[in-house]
Amino acid sequence: MNIKDLAKKYELKREDFWELHGNWILTHDAVTRVATKEQIELVGIESIYQTDTICRFLVTMSKAGHKVTSVGEADNKTSRNPYYGCMAEKRGIDRCVLKLIRAYEYGIKSEIEADDFRRDNG
Repeated sequence: MNIKDLAKKYELKREDFWELHGNWILTHDAVTRVATKEQIELVGIESIYQTDTICRFLVTMSKAGHKVTSVGEADNKTSRNPYYGCMAEKRGIDRCVLKLIRAYEYGIKSEIEADDFRRDNG
């Protein structure tokens, strides 16, 4: 799957993705639309560790009975957004969705995964 195939399959617009350092980056909204089209469901979120400056969640999602689990994390060093729980949840969910559609195999990531992936950093 390349970015053109992914964009066609999920009806993504050009503003839904961009290239950064050889990887394709999807917006969080695009990943959410992919999850909806693929009927990917959230199975559970478990807190691994939380303080005022760190949040780690274990996120599990499912597509057609196949489950994947990933860590969503955010802290004062990895997130410009001070709402660490929200960022950790988004990161974990986006990672699970991308794993379930096998996007990582093709260098496709989510903007939410790292502040360095933001469109204005390219």
